[in-house]
Amino acid sequence: MRRRSTTFPAAAAFAAACLAAGNAAADPVHERIRSLAEARALDTARAFAPDGARVEVAAARLDPRLRLAECAVEPETFDAPGQRPGAHLSIGVRCPAAPAWSLYVPVTVDVTVDVVVLGSAVGRGETLRAADLRREPRNVSRLAGGYLTRLEDAEGMVLRHTVPAGSVLAARFIERPTLVERGQRVRLITRSGNISVRSDGEALANAAEGDRVRVRNLSSRTVVEGVVGADGAVHTGG
Repeated sequence: MRRRSTTFPAAAAFAAACLAAGNAAADPVHERIRSLAEARALDTARAFAPDGARVEVAAARLDPRLRLAECAVEPETFDAPGQRPGAHLSIGVRCPAAPAWSLYVPVTVDVTVDVVVLGSAVGRGETLRAADLRREPRNVSRLAGGYLTRLEDAEGMVLRHTVPAGSVLAARFIERPTLVERGQRVRLITRSGNISVRSDGEALANAAEGDRVRVRNLSSRTVVEGVVGADGAVHTGG
């Protein structure tokens, strides 16, 4: 199967049609239709591909028994109704003038991106280290969303469940490390203008840096809500 990419390589010979026609040249109308479908699919895929992605498309061969007359004007292309970007697109090609015809052409799409991959198996609850991570090119049009492309977005994060070596790391697989655990004694810092008051509190839930968490002040027994800082202290007030 030929492929068209962002570098637009020359199309491969239409071998099946040649054999069916006794080594005759491929149907020029078919080749024109496939070329138009690939160009449309390439534009569609590139519009949704991440920056720096390598995009390739390949239109399916048309049935050699299909006979279509040359279009008197430039054929039009269009996307199938309700179509979403993915590994397979259906691209419409139609001749708007006599002899009018219209058909859909299946097109395979490859969008290759360097994504974050686990170099070794890491267990649930373990913190990811730089040595656990690497970047590899993968066809993301066949992946579920949420894959990571930057190593720094994964390093220091904690796995929600065990992930095998070689797996593409998705955002849903990881979470920030817990800094405050339920029942833990924490430093409670309350600010009012330029004044800050420090007291001891008890966390009422687990929380990571930047999370909001409820804390019981151990002196007043009142419950307040604050934000967990990088040092594990809980900050309230302005």
